[in-house]
Amino acid sequence: MLFRVILPLIFIGLWSSAFLAAKVGVQYSTPFAMLLVRFTLVSLVFAAMLPFARIWRDTPPPRATRAVIGWTALVGITLHSTYLGSVFFALSLGLPAGIAALIVSLQPLLASGLAIFLFGERLRAIQIGGMLAGLAGVVLVLLPKMGGGMPALGLASVCFGLCAVTFGTLLQKRIGGKIDLLQGNLVQTLAASAFLAVICLTVETPRIAWEMPFILSLAWQVVMVSAGAYVILMVLIQRDTMASVSSLMFLVPPTTAVIAAVGFNEPLTFLGIIGFCLTSAGVYLVTANSRPRDA
Repeated sequence: MLFRVILPLIFIGLWSSAFLAAKVGVQYSTPFAMLLVRFTLVSLVFAAMLPFARIWRDTPPPRATRAVIGWTALVGITLHSTYLGSVFFALSLGLPAGIAALIVSLQPLLASGLAIFLFGERLRAIQIGGMLAGLAGVVLVLLPKMGGGMPALGLASVCFGLCAVTFGTLLQKRIGGKIDLLQGNLVQTLAASAFLAVICLTVETPRIAWEMPFILSLAWQVVMVSAGAYVILMVLIQRDTMASVSSLMFLVPPTTAVIAAVGFNEPLTFLGIIGFCLTSAGVYLVTANSRPRDA
């Protein structure tokens, strides 16, 4: 029983810490160079995990076609390179980690809104209420900071990242279970590494100061977030329902905000706390009621 409570808490802490570790890392490195090193190392970790995953499986994984591998690579470029690149770039410009986590947590709201226009889906009244609550929460958090304390380019960058993660998630849902999860992650990280290498050679002038804070930040992202949190996520998915696992994500923005307030002195007002909680609750309402309507 204790294990069932502690494991999700560890997962929330690790997932939330990704934004904070990135906040430290971009002070010693350009954002895309850091991501290139990170996903190169993560690819090696996933490749090393493959033989053990084959031993643990009860059934052989599905054989992926070239088309599925290609789409999976595009997901990796969208989710890892574009989404995280936008977030890391925003953090390097001084955007608070808590606000970055808050904005990208709106992905289910944006996806639900797009589904209305793209697929003709109809939302339940509770989902519409959740979308309004989520947006109201963001306004409460951002409003006091819009007088000049917010880097406009950083805010625009993380909003672009929100669009990227929404597109990547919709594409991943289209692929479904056509490729093994670990193999798919390896394809994604390899594609992301290749794309980031192009960015570093053409757009960014890469710079890395190999000082201890950067090394610790990088190690934390590779080992504790990309590998550790991934393993925990797999355990939770196998043990619990996908809906219950997904609900843990709604605790990431407020957790990130609290840790950032303690560790990085990012201001967290009472109004901001209400906004974080309101947005998390709104996203939960949209996601928890996303099953199709009965005919």
